[in-house]
Amino acid sequence: LSVRFVQLSHLPWRTEAEQVLSKPFGTEVDSKMVKAEIVLFVLCALSQATGCFQLITPSRWGGMPANCSAPLKNVLPENVVIIHTAGPPCQSKEECSRETRNVQDYHLRVKHWCDIAYSFLIGEDGNVYEGRGWRAEGAHTFGYNDLSLGIAFIGLFTERSPNEAAWKALKCLLDFSVKIGYLHPDYLIMAHSDVSDIVSPGEHIRQVISKWPHYKHQ
Repeated sequence: LSVRFVQLSHLPWRTEAEQVLSKPFGTEVDSKMVKAEIVLFVLCALSQATGCFQLITPSRWGGMPANCSAPLKNVLPENVVIIHTAGPPCQSKEECSRETRNVQDYHLRVKHWCDIAYSFLIGEDGNVYEGRGWRAEGAHTFGYNDLSLGIAFIGLFTERSPNEAAWKALKCLLDFSVKIGYLHPDYLIMAHSDVSDIVSPGEHIRQVISKWPHYKHQ
């Protein structure tokens, strides 16, 4: 398997990343699987190359295999829903990986969903943990699952706000998602409680994002 190295400054964004991996190298099925893995690897490498955040893929946080097939209604979603997991917080990669596995286990075993509900999760270690990712429909917010990215802070935040590292990771993830073409530049961001009768993600978080230019109370 020969992989071509691309200068980060010249890498075309989003759909263009697939063009970088245009050479066949096996059966059609194997080729698609390997190319998908390499595209994800490139995106992970780019996220780290920005120096802004690190994307932890399911294989790295110990996720179970997913069985989801429904894509987002729009390839370029225009909404972002901010949530909290309402469980224990985490301060290290080891702790956050464990909590992400616990959330996925609950969603699979108890809720009988096809995977963890969220597109991404953010720990107070400053890392971003990939859930269903940029392209798959979530299971986090009724009426918005196929129209939005659902991003959950790991922890219960009814009494406090996430730390600075977590907020930085969220901002970096949003900026990065726009740059690679997986989020509309004029996206609207909202708290889970803005569109559902629920306390998530807590008033402290809602107050912060309500001051952001992309905030939209529905």
